[in-house]
Amino acid sequence: MMRGMVFVLLAATAAYAQLNRERGNGPNGSPELQFFSHRLGFDHAEGIGAIDMNGDGRTDLVSGAYWYENPGPNGGEWKRQQYRTVEITGEFVSDCGEWIVDVNHDGAPDVVTVGWQSDGLWWYENPKKAGVLWQRHLIAHTVKTEGGWMADLNGDGKPELALGHYGRSGVIWVDFSGAEPKVHKAGGPEQDGHGVGIADIDGDGKNDLLTPFGWFRNIDANQDKWDWHGDWKLGESGFPIIGYDVNHDGKTDVIYGRGHSYGLYWLEQGAKGEWNKHTIDESFSQVHVLKLVDINDDGQMDLLAAKRYRGHNGRDPGSYDPLVIYYYKIDRAGNFTRVPISVNGTAAGGTQFITEDLDGDGDLDIAVAGKTGVHLLENLKVNKVPAGQRERETLTYKEWPYKGEGSELPANQ
Repeated sequence: MMRGMVFVLLAATAAYAQLNRERGNGPNGSPELQFFSHRLGFDHAEGIGAIDMNGDGRTDLVSGAYWYENPGPNGGEWKRQQYRTVEITGEFVSDCGEWIVDVNHDGAPDVVTVGWQSDGLWWYENPKKAGVLWQRHLIAHTVKTEGGWMADLNGDGKPELALGHYGRSGVIWVDFSGAEPKVHKAGGPEQDGHGVGIADIDGDGKNDLLTPFGWFRNIDANQDKWDWHGDWKLGESGFPIIGYDVNHDGKTDVIYGRGHSYGLYWLEQGAKGEWNKHTIDESFSQVHVLKLVDINDDGQMDLLAAKRYRGHNGRDPGSYDPLVIYYYKIDRAGNFTRVPISVNGTAAGGTQFITEDLDGDGDLDIAVAGKTGVHLLENLKVNKVPAGQRERETLTYKEWPYKGEGSELPANQ
């Protein structure tokens, strides 16, 4: 009996390896990525970060009150452990974004976070030892803050954090380079809104601030000097509003999703400063999170987009449509080709994408958090997980071979 079981496992392993070698092209005539979806937890936080929490050299995930321990390239359980406290209001965990920053410059990365339901941009101090809850410190009072974006805004070579507000109280951005975080403000309620981005719109070498109602030209960010251009009205855009030369004509264009409605679009910057709208995809709603990244490692930037679940307690258009996560290949003419990552599964986009080689096998994986839980979307371009571990993660029963009704092996095996 045991010899038969070993034979079955060896045969399965060989077949598994052969299938991986023989994977063919997708419908567009080129190899398409495949992802294995892992649901790591059922928490409702929508922000997510990546940090080595236990110093073992592997990147772990943090989301809400918990961190998830990375098991490594051979797969296995991402063990959940609490490391901080988070306020909860109804179905919402007050966590609309997490950013890893060494705020106090002690050599240990801290977690900066903000929520929509409660006041405050906070940082949680890394205690540099296990089993201790991280203590929080207030950076700035801020309410109805549903997301943000980090990039170098003042030209010091370090990323700053910009926050937009659903309550339209004025954009704030935070410089972490000094001994204490320094909070700046740009504009007022008429410029602020649901969505924010950082990009060099006018090509002068300095990054500008993007909002749903236009953009602030960066004159001197450190001195709070901006020149407002109310060039567009995007509606309740997602995070971030992306600046990118889509059609490679030398001018920065804008990519955005509708965070609480249907639609994913790009605005083409014309020769005289006009903006022409192009549709990328209007088939799914609540495009609350985007990211520009070379996910398929072909040297060209791709666009990640996902549907959020129950952004407004189920009241948004298309709230209960199937959950989807896609990436879009962008050619040099500005055409977007959609490739599925997860369709009608349990993974949804909250307010952030993590795109790192999380399992250490050499390709980029994706992690998301939301009201359907924390998910790791494992890139199978490189696949080092043994067949037996795949079986344990895929099947609902715990033993292999399955000893259920009608599964008896012949007596001579």
